[in-house]
Formats: sequence, structure tokens, C-alpha cells
Amino acid sequence: MLTSDLKFAARQISRHPGYALTIIITLALGIGANTAIFSVINSVLLSTLPVRDPQQLVFLTNQNEQGFEAGFGDGNRDFVTYPEFQQLERNRRLFSGLLAATSYPPRVPVENGAPAKVSLVSGSYFPVLGVTPALGHAFGPEVDRLRDANPVAVISDAFWQDRFGGARDVIGRRIRIRNTSFEVVGVAPPQFHGETVGATPDIWVPLTMESEMFPGHDYLTQETNPFHKTEWLQAIGRLAPGVTLAEAKAGVEVAFHQMMEAQTGGMSAQDKQRFLNQHLAVTAGSHGASALRTDFGKPLLILMVIVGLILLIACANIANILLARSAARQKEISIRVAMGASGSRVFRQVLTESILLAAIGGAVGLLLAQWADAALLRMVSTTSNQIQLDVHPDPRILAFTFGVSLLTGILFGLAPAFRATRVDLKGAARGVAGNAGRPGRVPAGKILVVAQVSVSLLLLVMAALFVRSFRNLSETQLGYDRDHLLQFWVDPVSNGYRRAEVPALDQGILQTIGGIPGVRGATLIDNQLVSGMDSSSPVTIQGQKPLPHDDADVHWSMVGPNFFSTTGIPILEGREITAGDSGKGEPASVINETMARKFFPHSDPIGQRVIVHMTSGDAPFVIVGVARDAKQRSAKEKPFPRFYVPFFNPLGTDWTAGAAIIVRTSGNPSSFTSAIRTAVKQAAPGLPDVATIDTLGQRLSDSLVTERMIADLSAAFGMLAVVLVCIGLYGVMAYATSRRTNEIGIRIALGAQRRGILWLILRESLLLVLIGAVIGVPLVFAAGKWISSLLFGLKPADPAALVFAVA
Repeated sequence: MLTSDLKFAARQISRHPGYALTIIITLALGIGANTAIFSVINSVLLSTLPVRDPQQLVFLTNQNEQGFEAGFGDGNRDFVTYPEFQQLERNRRLFSGLLAATSYPPRVPVENGAPAKVSLVSGSYFPVLGVTPALGHAFGPEVDRLRDANPVAVISDAFWQDRFGGARDVIGRRIRIRNTSFEVVGVAPPQFHGETVGATPDIWVPLTMESEMFPGHDYLTQETNPFHKTEWLQAIGRLAPGVTLAEAKAGVEVAFHQMMEAQTGGMSAQDKQRFLNQHLAVTAGSHGASALRTDFGKPLLILMVIVGLILLIACANIANILLARSAARQKEISIRVAMGASGSRVFRQVLTESILLAAIGGAVGLLLAQWADAALLRMVSTTSNQIQLDVHPDPRILAFTFGVSLLTGILFGLAPAFRATRVDLKGAARGVAGNAGRPGRVPAGKILVVAQVSVSLLLLVMAALFVRSFRNLSETQLGYDRDHLLQFWVDPVSNGYRRAEVPALDQGILQTIGGIPGVRGATLIDNQLVSGMDSSSPVTIQGQKPLPHDDADVHWSMVGPNFFSTTGIPILEGREITAGDSGKGEPASVINETMARKFFPHSDPIGQRVIVHMTSGDAPFVIVGVARDAKQRSAKEKPFPRFYVPFFNPLGTDWTAGAAIIVRTSGNPSSFTSAIRTAVKQAAPGLPDVATIDTLGQRLSDSLVTERMIADLSAAFGMLAVVLVCIGLYGVMAYATSRRTNEIGIRIALGAQRRGILWLILRESLLLVLIGAVIGVPLVFAAGKWISSLLFGLKPADPAALVFAVA
């Protein structure tokens, strides 16, 4: 019987290709959008790592108190040091194996091609994950025994195809990474992209080759200052048989506390208490690590809701089309009923036709989703961070598309199917639809239009809010001249220079760049502007009562000479940091106006002495100037107390020597990139070519990629919703008006004017829109609480957005 129903539905669709094509395209767009967003959600939030028994994996993350220094500057400070990993690895009671990998694979120079992402991993990496190379073999724990003695590498399938053309004889070949030749011993399977979703390393090399990846640094040795820890490794354990997650949490916490206790010798009671305020969290690791969950998790869920609502609007439109067609088929259906067809049989056939249309639309939508996913990944990727996700259809995605198609077919098919079973045989025989206009009954088509209007109002308000929020962020004042600034990163120590050579090298780079025609100034800073990176420490003012620890926290930056005049940050009082402030002695400092208001509300800050309480000890500085507030980390940054000290007179900290060079130009900054690369090569021949030189405008744009994505997509979906509602309203009113042709003719014959007839029809349309808007307003306020955290510079109950949507 199902086969005959399908054949009948196929014949009905083939007889009316125009209406069928309209429905299929509408469904393909709706289902394709849902599948595309779900594919990304599946990759970022739902998929498990393609490894052996991923449910047995756990992450071990160090929860430091705020204020600890981390060598790699991660804002969350949730990684572990290499010595901590080595001690944890010995705990065989809780874990059958423990691995470590670099938290963020660096991009390093590789011969005969563009820089590649290289992940440093422990020898236990592949054995613990249970990943077997598709070609060759993986290195094992033997590479952890000696440092700098195992230049071997496993390459990714994509890197193998790109650099080696998929050659089967790649095993045994050598590739030069920085200045070291590595032997390729294996090729990872195509489905394996590392333990961190979206990071996608090209090459895996042993952790013990760290000095080859980061020349001039030693991240494998225990630091002499336990407060200044280089937390750069993501630790992942595989639970031992019979050990639960709760047992692992308790056991690791005890072991970690004993490790920390062993390092507290000679500390003061206050320092010991602060140092021991660390905890090693144990969390489920089956889904892998991912910063993308924080950045895109909630926006993706919001977009999923939006496309789901779009699909509901599309379903309502299609239901209206099928209702109209069902009314046109009343005579045909009544004949079939008169010939003995049961109501259930008619119901099933009409519903089967709807489901078949939805299935075809779903198949086309699945193809559209592949294109949409590629476009979405391009949208969220930046020049410095290319996001790569596996969004190819897997069983979960296929099941989702099938389920959505089936549900969609049922949703828009129920109303026509029910109508088809309620035929008036006498009316149908006279050519009149029997149930089309019963007194006191509201047609289903009008109810669907009201629902469409209310949902589209919600989508339009959300779109307006996200667009205005993104515009506010794009136009926010950063505090410096972003239209004429370039910045790029240099790290001489990681490229073979001694630390003692760095000051002269940096000053030479600044001087050479300053000589380029059109360059109005060059300076540097320890963390790039609009990078999300920052440093903070508590301070006390000499002669003032200390504030509580949390309230005394201040952000700080190390900057080069003429930083303020180069960036365009105005000096409100005193002077800026100059070349004369370099060298030894008590550093001069410039504070921002928020710090001046907080710590010196009734006194002049110039000449005041401030003590910075750092993990490496107390460090004093003297205030020589007050600058206007500037946003260093992000466009969303709120005013916060900040001070600046000379880069070439470090503030009692372990100077990393890496710096962002900032260049101010007189014209279009992008036109100076080639000259700047030449100048850097001239001043520092030992440095590799500068890979990325960003304008501040580009840096800001890259930092707002999430906001731009949700603004663009919500605006597009909001306008699509309006179009669908307009089509639905037109279809319902056109059908209703055609049914009233006789009535309208009688009115005209009795003297009704054209204007009165138009108002008669428009009044009914406006009433539907008004009812839908009234229902939609409470939905807007309910959704506003959910999206408020993604808005900047406006509230969810924004009158302008609501008025725009209603209009």
C-alpha cells in the first residue's frame, strides 16, 4: 500500500511541476540552512574525537587564581607545565596513559612552502589516543627519553597531499622545519585532525624537540620561580579500567596538591596560601578541546533557532499552497470518496505527497548545505586564523536532515490532509467547495499567516539588534588612530638571537622603518593591540592605604619610546615615555585616566610613586604622565585602570623579548607592507620574513568575526522571513479574494467605489498583520534576555529595532 501511495504522489507531483518546483526550492532553502548550521554545530559541539574509545578521555586543566603569569599568555591559564605533566604521567592508578600537546600549534617556517602548523606532542600522544597512522608508523614514548635527539615527524593527510602529492614513498623523506631536518615516519589517517577542534595541525613532532621549535626558550625545565610558570601544554588522560570520572577528580586533586606543596619551601605564609590556591580540574574529553565552543557556541545555537523559525515560516507558506490546491481538488477527491475511497486512505495519500515533496527538498537542501558550510567557514576565518572543520555529512547529519525533512513534510501536510477528508459531496458536485467558508470559522490559511507574522517580527527584531550591535562595535572609539596604523610581531629569541642582542635589534628595526618615506613613526608594545592578550597585577600607592587585593588590580603594558604620539593616544597631563626612559633604574610610567580617577581622585598623580606587586617581586615606578583611555584587548573592553612602562626597562619581570612593532603612516597603511618587510630584513637579516602585517582596521575586523557572522546571517534570514510572509499573505488574500468575486461584483453593482473595495481587502490584510505583531511582541521580550550577552551598546528592548520590525 505504501508503494502505491508513493507512486500516486509521484504522478500528482509530475502533473503539476510548477507548484512542485516552488515547494521543493522553498524547502531546499529552509532545510539546507538548517543542515548547514547543524553541520557546524555537530563539528564544534557534538562530534567525538575520531580515536579509540573517546568516552574514556579526560582533560586535566590547571585552574590558577587570577594574577599568575603564564609563559604563553593564554587568557584562561588552564594548561599545565611540562614538569607537572611528567609528574602526573607517573600516576598509573588513575590513568592507563597520559599525553601532552601544545595548546596552540605555532605556525613555523617549513622548507619549500608556506609556514605550517606544528604541534609538539609527548611520545604517548598517538598510543594513548589509539590513532594508527594510515601510512608508516607513529613515534612512541622512546622519544621522551632524550632531548633534541629524535627529529621525527608524523604529517597530516592534508599536508601529505598538498606538499608530497600523496606519494606513497613519503615515509623516510625529510622536511626542514626551521633549521632542523625531520624524518617523516608516518601519515595520520584522513579523519584525524588532532585533539583540538579547529586547530588542525599539519605536523606532529616530539615535545623533546622543543628547542628546535622555539629557539632561545626552554619550556621543558622546571622554573626557578614557581609563581612564573610556562603553562603551555594541554594534558589528556585515558581513565584506567574501572576508574570513574569522579574518582579521577578526587585522586588528581590530592596528587596535584602534593606537587604544589613540595614547591612552597621558603615562601611567606601569604604567598604559600596564594600559590596553593590552584586546582587541577578533570573534565570529560570525548569531544576534544576547542576555543571555538566559547567563541561560537551560543551564536551557533541562536542561528540554529533562527533557521528553525525560517523553516516553520516556509512550512506555513507551503501549507497554504497545498490548502489552496486541496480546495481546487475538492471535486476530484469527492469523486474518489463517492467511488469508495475511505477518509483515512485520502488522508494518507495527501500526506504521502507532502512527505515526498519534503524528501526531495531535503535531498537538494543537503547539497546546498555543503556549499553553505564552505561559505560559512570562509566567513568566520581570518587572515591569521583559518578555521578548518570537518563538516562532511556523517550519520548524525544525515539523520538530522532526514528527520527534519520528515517532520517538515508532516507539518505542512497535516492541514491539507485533514481538509481533504472533509469534503461536501453535494457542494463539490455543484462546483462549490463545501468547507471553504463556513460562518464563524477562521480559515486555516489566515491562522498560518498570523503565526508567520509573529515569528518574522521576532526574527526582524533580532536581526536589527545584531546589526546595530555590530555597527556599534565597528564604529567604537578605540582611543588610537586605527586608520593609519600597522602592526606585526617579531620574536628574535625564538629565531636564534640572544636576549642581550634584542634591545639593539628592536631599536635598529624601529630606526630603519622610521626612515621609510611616508612613515610618521614606529614604536612597539609587548602584546599586540586588539589581540585579547593582557597582563595585570595589584598595585599600591606610596603614602596611601592599600586597597583590597581584587580592587587594586591594574592592567599594564610595556611600550617603546613615543608609543603615545605614534598611536595617537592623547597625553592629558605630563609627558609620554621617550627614548630617555630606557635603561636601568626606576621606570617612568604613564597611567590612563581611569587609573588616575580611581587612585588619585583628589591629588595630582604626576610624580607619585607606585608599587606593583608581581609574582616575581615588588617593582616600583614613577608616574610621569596621564593618557586618555584606550582599548587594548578588544572593542568590547570596558575602561579599566592601566599603566604603561618602558619596554627597554622591564618591570622586574621575566622579559619575553617578543614584541609587536606598530607603524604609523601618512597614507593608506596597506601600501607600506612591502617596504616594511624589506626594512625588517635589512635591520635583522636573521629574522624570517614577516608573515603577517595587519592594519589596525583589519585587526579590529578580524576580532569581530563572530559578531559580523551573526549580524550578516540574521539580517539575511530576517529579510527572507519578510519575503516569505509577504508571499504567504499575498497567497491567502488572493485566494480569499477570488472566492469573493461574486460578492464584490454585487457590491460594485450596488454602487460601491473602487477605493472602498480596496480598503475592504486591505483592512483584512492589515488586521492579520496587526494580530501577528501583537502576538510577536511578547516573543521579542522573551528572546531579548537570551541574546543580551551578545549585544553591545544597546538593550534587548530597543525601541528603534521594535519600531523598524513592526513597520
